Amino acid sequence: MGEGGQRATPSVTKIVGGEMAARVRAFDWSKTPLGPREDWSPALRLATDIVLASNFPMALRWGPELVLIYNDGYAPALHERHPSALGQSFYDTTPEFQAALRELHQDILTGTSGGFAFERLPLKVLKNGVLEAAYFTVNYSPVPDETAPNGIGGVLVAAVEISQSVKAEQTLRATQERYQMAREVAGVVGAWEWDMKADKVYADARYAELHNVDPALAERGLPVQAFLPALHPDDRDRIRAIAQSSAANGEAFSEEYRLIQADGSIRWVYTRGKAYLDADGQPARNTGVIIDVTERKKAEAELAAARVDLDLAAQAAGLGRWVLRPNVNQRHWDARTRAIFGLTEHEPPSTARFLSLVHPDDRETVRDAMVAATDPGGSGTINLDYRIRRANDGVPRWIEVFGQAFFEEGVCTRFVGVVSDVTDRREAVDRLVRQEETLRLAIDAADVGTWDHDLETGEVRLSDRCYAMFGVTPGEPVTHETLMPFTHPADVVRVQEAVARALDPAIRADYAIEFRVNGRDDHVERWLSAKGEVSFDNEGRPRRFLGAVVNITERKRAELHLRLLVNELNHRVKNSLATIQAIAAQSFNGQRDMDEAKEAFSNRIVALAEAHDLLTRENWEGAEMHDVAARVAALHGGDARFELSGVAIRLSPKTALSLSMALHELATNAVKYGALSVPEGVVRIVWDMAPEPGAPRLDLTWTERGGPPVTPPQRRGFGSRLIERGLAAELAGAAVIDFQPEGVVCRIRALLEA
Repeated sequence: MGEGGQRATPSVTKIVGGEMAARVRAFDWSKTPLGPREDWSPALRLATDIVLASNFPMALRWGPELVLIYNDGYAPALHERHPSALGQSFYDTTPEFQAALRELHQDILTGTSGGFAFERLPLKVLKNGVLEAAYFTVNYSPVPDETAPNGIGGVLVAAVEISQSVKAEQTLRATQERYQMAREVAGVVGAWEWDMKADKVYADARYAELHNVDPALAERGLPVQAFLPALHPDDRDRIRAIAQSSAANGEAFSEEYRLIQADGSIRWVYTRGKAYLDADGQPARNTGVIIDVTERKKAEAELAAARVDLDLAAQAAGLGRWVLRPNVNQRHWDARTRAIFGLTEHEPPSTARFLSLVHPDDRETVRDAMVAATDPGGSGTINLDYRIRRANDGVPRWIEVFGQAFFEEGVCTRFVGVVSDVTDRREAVDRLVRQEETLRLAIDAADVGTWDHDLETGEVRLSDRCYAMFGVTPGEPVTHETLMPFTHPADVVRVQEAVARALDPAIRADYAIEFRVNGRDDHVERWLSAKGEVSFDNEGRPRRFLGAVVNITERKRAELHLRLLVNELNHRVKNSLATIQAIAAQSFNGQRDMDEAKEAFSNRIVALAEAHDLLTRENWEGAEMHDVAARVAALHGGDARFELSGVAIRLSPKTALSLSMALHELATNAVKYGALSVPEGVVRIVWDMAPEPGAPRLDLTWTERGGPPVTPPQRRGFGSRLIERGLAAELAGAAVIDFQPEGVVCRIRALLEA
C-alpha cells in the first residue's frame, strides 16, 4: 500500500523463454539419465517449465544423478561451464564442488531435509558483457514427484540477487565512517537536534561551546531560548525568520551568521540543516550541523584586499579597469578601458551601450556570463574572450575580461575586473589552429601516420593511423623493440640497417625505406613507406627520431597487378594473333571465292571480338557458360531462335574463348544451311557438368530442329575442323558433329580449367 491508503502499482517484468529454453528443447536428453523428454514425469516437465519461464536465476537438479537444467539468469554463474553444463550430472563436476554440496542434495532427495537457504552468497555474474561481483540469497528446495522412490524428484535452486541492498549497506556504513572521521579530523563541527514540540535542543559539546552553554546540560537537552543570547544582534532577526520559515514548511536551510563568545570575541559559523513535519503537517523537529568558518571569513577579507591590490597592478601593466555596482546602477571605466572599446571620456559606459559594441554572435554569451557572475548562487567570477567592434572606427577586436563579484546579504554590491585587447594573440592562435587543421587534413588525406621516438627514454609515441598500420590498439604503450617483431622477416635486416645508418653520428643518413609489416592484432600484411630524421645533441648523441609512414599497400598491389597485366597482355596478344593467323589461313585457303572468304573471315573475327568483349567485362578472369551461349544467340537470331538450358558453370578464359568460336561456327553453318536458314527453325543448347571423376569438364549439346533436311557434307570445312580438332587440342576434350537428317547435333566435352 502507498501513502494515503492507495495501492502501489507493481513493477511488471515480462517473462520470456530465452536462449536456454531453446537449448533445452534442442538437447538430446536420451543420452542422459533423464531419458527422452516425452518420457519425463509430469513433475519434471512442470519444474522445467517453471525454471525456463523465470527471469530470476534458477536451476534444477533431477534424479539420483542430479542432472542439471538451468535458465538464462543462472547461466552467468556457471562461467566457462555454460552451456556444456546442461544435462551434466552432479557427479561429473569437480570434486571440490561435489564435496561442498553433496550432503545437501542427498538430504533433500532422501526427504530428511525440507531445503536449505544461504544468505549473501557472493557470485560472479555477467552484466553488460562484463563479469561483476554480485550477492544472492540462494535456496535449495525439494521438488515432489510421485514417480520418485522417496517422493522427491529433484532439487530446485533459486537465487534472488540482493546486490543493491548489500551495496546500500556498505555505502551507508562508509558514509557514516567518513562523516565521523571528518568530524574528528576537523574538530570544529558541531551537531544539534531540536525537538520543537517539547522545546528541547540536544547538542554536542562543540555546538554548546560556541553558544556559551554547558556541554553536559546541552547533551541532556535545553530550551531553544538558552542558545539565543550568543547570536549577534545584527543577525538575530534574520536567523529567527529563517528558522521559523523552515519549521513551518519543513524545508532545508543553510546560513552564515556571527556568535558572540564568552570573552567578547566574534566567531563566524556556517549552519546547515532541515526541519521535519509530523503526520499532521505540524513542526516536529529540526536537526543539522554547525561549522566554525571564522578563519575562512578572515581569509575572504584578506583576499578582497588583495584583489584591490591586483586592480592596481593591472592598471600599472596597461590593462583596463572597470567597476560595476549593480545595486545602485553605477559604472566606472578607466581611460584604458574606454580606449580599448573606442569610447570618448564623456560617453557613459551603460550596459546597453557596452552590449551594442559586442559582436552579435557573442552578445548572448557575454550577457549570460555577466548574469551568472553577479548571481549570489553562481561562481561570482567572469573570465571570457569575446569580439567587439570599436565605437570610434568599427574595427573588430578580440577582448579578454576577468572579473570578481562581491556580495552582501545575497546582493551583488561590487563587480570589478580588468580588460585587455588580445586580438594579436587570438589571431596567432587561429593561425596555429588552421595550420594544425590543414596538416591534420593533409595527413588524413594521404593516409600518413607519424612517430616520435625519444631515444633517451625509449618512449615511442605513434599517431592513431600509425597504430593502425602496425595492427596495434591505439594508445597502447610501445617501444622500438616491441614494434620490430611486426616487420616482415624478409625485411627485418634492411630496416635495421637503415635505422643504424640514421642513428650513426658519422653518417646521419635520412631514414627512407619501404618494408612490409604483419599486423599484430589483425594479421594483415601491409607495405609501408617510412621517412624519418634523427636529431643529435652537441656531443653527437642521437636524441630524437621523428618521422612519418605511409601505407603504400594499394600502390604495391597496383604495381604487381600492372606487371601481371602486362605479362598477361603480351600472352593474350600473342595468342590472339596466332588465332587470327589460323583463321586467315583457313578462310583464304583458295577453296572458296574471295568474297565468300572475306565474309567468313570477317564473321570469325567478329566472333573472336565478341568473346574478347565478354572476357574483358569479367577482367579476363573467366565467364559464365550462360553468358557465352547468350552472346552467340544474340548475334544469330536472339531468344526467339535459341533455347538455352544448363546449370551455372564458370569457364576459364581459354575455355570461354574456344567455346565461343566453336558455337559461332555452328551458328554460322546453321544460318547458311541448317535450322537458322528458315523462319521456323530453332537451336537448343544444353549443358551440364560431366559425371566422370577427375578434373571438372563441361558436357554441351547443340541440337538443330525445324530446318531443311540435312545430308553429311562431302568434305569438312574449317568450321568443322575448328570444332572437332581444335577443341580436342585446346581444351583436352572432344567434339563430335552428327549430321542427322532432322538437324545437326554437336556434342562437346571440354576441360573447364584449361
